[in-house]
Amino acid sequence: MPSHIVLVENLKDWSPDYPEVPVVTARDYLSQPDFLKYRGTSIINLCRGYRYLSVGYYCSLLAEPRRHKVIPTVRTIADLSSRSIYSLNVEDLEAQVQKSLKKRSGNGDSTTRFEQHIFFGRSDLPELQDLARQIFDLFRCPLLKVEFRFERRWDIATVKPLALNGLTNGHKELFKQALSEYLSKPWRSPKVKNTPRYDLAILHNPQENTPPSNPQALQKFIKAGKKLGVNVELIEKKDYSRLAEYDALFIRETTAIDHHTYRFARKARIEAWW
Repeated sequence: MPSHIVLVENLKDWSPDYPEVPVVTARDYLSQPDFLKYRGTSIINLCRGYRYLSVGYYCSLLAEPRRHKVIPTVRTIADLSSRSIYSLNVEDLEAQVQKSLKKRSGNGDSTTRFEQHIFFGRSDLPELQDLARQIFDLFRCPLLKVEFRFERRWDIATVKPLALNGLTNGHKELFKQALSEYLSKPWRSPKVKNTPRYDLAILHNPQENTPPSNPQALQKFIKAGKKLGVNVELIEKKDYSRLAEYDALFIRETTAIDHHTYRFARKARIEAWW
């Protein structure tokens, strides 16, 4: 029984010179019952994407009831899909961000940005290695792209998963080294945070000129929810199909009868009834 299994959507995504580890297609992992016997196996999900209801999402979702240790978990996928959530998570890294980037100069008159790739907590820049490890501890996702932004000080602007098949030749070398190091170490569980008791969706429209709640107020809702054990996520009109994922809906967009806000309210009431 292998200690680690790598999942890919297409076997062509896996290069022959990558570290020696069992590689399985996502479709086989989802469909073949033999994997039920592999209790305690560590699953490295390297599918091309993790969006909701995608193949990559289902692989992480299925791994947990099979008692497989998986990265990324569904929880990590959810955190990375919502900027309002990961922005709160990275607040704890503020001091380390300033320390790691203090030698980089930023132009105070304009925004300066740069991207950094983090593979299994490894960075190719020594000055960012401590920060890379801490980001990986927060978001246990194999391949990450982090964007840093300078506006009077450095901040983490975005944290996004990367696809294995999109790596450049230069990044492939870092990936090989990082994966080899990761496979040689015992499994480390991510730091356990208090699991929110409820999920609250706040419907808003970023383009509205005079919204009921401005961006600052929305961020205060998110922070207040975090203190109360409520996971608060900002959603928009395009997220109508995801409404059933939440326990409650709070509409902070100007409403009307012949309008999508009415449809959101009606669907939320139906979901609550059932």
